[in-house]
Amino acid sequence: MIAFPGYVILECEGLWQSPEITTKQSVIVKYGNDTLTFLSSDGTGTVLRHWSLDTIIEQPPSEYYYCFSPDSSGNEFILINDDLMVNAIRDLVQVEGQDDEKPKGNFWKFFGKFIAFVLVMVGITYYYSDYIGQNIARAIVGPKRAEIGETIYTNILELGNSECLVEDTIMDKFENRLFPETNHEIRVVSGGIPSARVLPGGIVVINGAQFKLYNDKPEVFAGYLLLANERNRIKDSLIDFMETAGLLTSLRLLLGREISPYIYQEFAAELDKPSTIYVPENILYRKFLEKDILPEPFSIFLLSEGMKPELFIDEDNLGGFFAQQLLEDTEWIKLQNSCN
Repeated sequence: MIAFPGYVILECEGLWQSPEITTKQSVIVKYGNDTLTFLSSDGTGTVLRHWSLDTIIEQPPSEYYYCFSPDSSGNEFILINDDLMVNAIRDLVQVEGQDDEKPKGNFWKFFGKFIAFVLVMVGITYYYSDYIGQNIARAIVGPKRAEIGETIYTNILELGNSECLVEDTIMDKFENRLFPETNHEIRVVSGGIPSARVLPGGIVVINGAQFKLYNDKPEVFAGYLLLANERNRIKDSLIDFMETAGLLTSLRLLLGREISPYIYQEFAAELDKPSTIYVPENILYRKFLEKDILPEPFSIFLLSEGMKPELFIDEDNLGGFFAQQLLEDTEWIKLQNSCN
C-alpha cells in the first residue's frame, strides 16, 4: 500500500469483475482525483477502467473482501481487502456510518424483508422438495447407491430379522430368469417387510416368512419379486429414502457428507409397512409372460396388493402359453426351508 497525506493517492491490490469478463481479474486499484482507477497488474500500467467516486455503491462484504460497484446493477464490482483504501472510499462517498444514520423505521423494513425471504424459502422447500429429491437421487449412482442399500439392509437385520440361508444356485436361477438385464441380487429374510422390496443398489429383499402361504408355487415367490421390481421402476427406492431423510440430509449425502445412522434406522422401520405404489395389472401380467412364468398362481395374492386378479385367471388370454419350470421340486423345498 502506498499512502500520501490526505488521501492524495492510494494504491492497493483488488479483484475486479467487469460486465465484459465474467471471471475476476487481479488489478491495481488507484484512488485519486475523485476517481477510482483500475490498472493491469502485469506491470505495464495499462488503465482498464475509471469509476467516478460519487456514484460508487458499497455492496455486502464477503468473508475476506469488501465489495464496491459503480452502480446498483451489480454487473461490475471490485473486491478489496485493504482497510485504508476502503475507509478512503467510504469517506468520500459517505458510506461509512450509514447504518447508524438510517432512520429506525428501516430496521422494521429490513426485518419485514427478512421474514418474507424466510417464508418464500419455506414455500420453495415445501413445494419443490420432492422435485429436488428426485434430482439428487438421479445424481447418486454406482457404489454410493450400493453402500446406501447395504446399510439399509443391515438395519433391517438389526430390527430383529435374520437372513435366510439359501443356496446360491437357487437364487441364481431366479436372478437370471427375472433380472437378466440388471445386477439385482435377491436376499431372503425372516421378516421386516410385508412381501418384497428393491433397495438402492439393486438389492431385492423378500420376506421368507410368507413361504407358508405359497404352498407348492414358486411362481408366487417370483411374482412378488417382479412386483417389487415394477414398483421400483415407477418410483426409485432411493427417492423413498430421500423423502425419509429430508432435503437437508439429502443435500449432505449429495456432497459426500455422512448422514445420521438414525435416518437408516427410521427408513428400515418404515419398510415394514405395505407399499402404496400401484402397478397396473396389465403391466405385471406382461412381465409374467415375458419371463415365461405362469401368472395364475399369483392371482389370489393380488387383492392383498390392491390389484385385481381377473386378468391373471382369464385362460383365454394365455392362448396356449406354456411356462418353463422355475425350480426343481427339491430346490423349491430347500428354498421353503431356508428360513427354518
